[in-house]
Amino acid sequence: MNKKYLRHAVLAAAISSVSQGAMAAGFYLQETSASGLGRAFAAENTVGDNAAILARNPAGSALFDTYTISVGATYVDPEIDVEGDVTYYVGSAETGYLAFETPANAKNYATSAVIPNGYLAAPINDNLSWGLAMYTDFGLETDLPDNFPATTIANKTSLLTVNIQPSIAYDFNNQFSVGIAANFFYVDAELNTTFPDDFLIGDVVAPVLGFNPSGATLLDVKGDTWDVSWTIGGLWRISDNTRAGISYHAKYDPKIKGEVSSDIAPSPLDPFDDTSGNLTLNLPDTLELGFYHRFNNNWGIAAGYMWTNWDRFERLEAFIPSAGEEYNPLLLKEENFKSGSRYSLAGEYYRNDEWTFRFGYAYDQGAARDGLNREETEELTELVGTDLPITWRTLSIPDTDRQWLTVGGTYRFSDKLTVDGSLAYIWGDDEVIQEASNINDAIITYYDGGTTKTEAYLFSVALNYQF
Repeated sequence: MNKKYLRHAVLAAAISSVSQGAMAAGFYLQETSASGLGRAFAAENTVGDNAAILARNPAGSALFDTYTISVGATYVDPEIDVEGDVTYYVGSAETGYLAFETPANAKNYATSAVIPNGYLAAPINDNLSWGLAMYTDFGLETDLPDNFPATTIANKTSLLTVNIQPSIAYDFNNQFSVGIAANFFYVDAELNTTFPDDFLIGDVVAPVLGFNPSGATLLDVKGDTWDVSWTIGGLWRISDNTRAGISYHAKYDPKIKGEVSSDIAPSPLDPFDDTSGNLTLNLPDTLELGFYHRFNNNWGIAAGYMWTNWDRFERLEAFIPSAGEEYNPLLLKEENFKSGSRYSLAGEYYRNDEWTFRFGYAYDQGAARDGLNREETEELTELVGTDLPITWRTLSIPDTDRQWLTVGGTYRFSDKLTVDGSLAYIWGDDEVIQEASNINDAIITYYDGGTTKTEAYLFSVALNYQF
């Protein structure tokens, strides 16, 4: 077993299994409510116009004096395009490498998705209340074409998470409330990485692998797990028209367990022929601050700030029992994510008793670092004998700073029933992406390009009912 082969094979599975959500910082999702989307999620842990506040602040159940439910969904339509070139290097460090270059472009390879949510807030007495929230913290689905020349680096991936969050809150004199929640976090990940259909150098590498690998599965990975964390929050009702909120979501460390297999087994991938393994994801904790003020009968303002601790997502390490002690734990990738902030500001116009309109703006810092991964750049450059820079950004995580413009509204059918609707446009800057896959130092795929479009359209609706 060649250690570099083993290292890269697991690396491809690990990175792709946790890659970027449609338009999320890193792969963290904001989409917890339709009314919040209309405000670009400014002060989403503070406003409390429906039970969806429970996703951001467990103290929010204290705002409701009767059983209140909110159910909704957000449709996310991302558009991520990349353009560049792939160079295949075939040979060895001793004999040198032959280079084969081909264009590598893909359009709209981040898959559309529906993100549902549901909430219940319930009073117990004048001071105590409880809540239940079900929503998504992290997620993605990307699908590069099967003939994309760099499918050994990234092809088809999905990450599904569900957060089930029961909470309890205590209200002090109808002015201060505090709440705490338990987070039961489910993760399901799937990856399928293949050689490209009509592989340009399929016949060239056939003697190395023993067959033409065009269309063959390099890795097929599926796994899931549960994790438990917690959230704490507080609300200060400064006056009837003004309040502030603070909430903290603790970190997650889910250990994904699953099965790995490959079409090119049994050699040299014996450990990945329907074998078991696990990978721990060091997901970030977050701190959110919110402020809301209603000026008069017609106008209100909301401002929000969120800090996400991506610094703890430093590296990926796997444990594969059948690989032996020599490879466990196996360092897969120095991710070197950086913590970032999200700033949001929104206005609300209360036209009359039936209609409320919203508009918002947000600036969301990405988690991927600019610049080069110096260590991997030096290793690959030394091996091939030509300058091959490797960026921290990858095809699977083309992360960038992004901006949000949002609008939305609520229609009140009665004192009990309201309907929310919102839409948003999100865009980010074009970024350079340079990365490589290395199969046994004999077949190297090097991608040199970048994003040419990074944007998304979001549509959200919700029903809110007070019993």
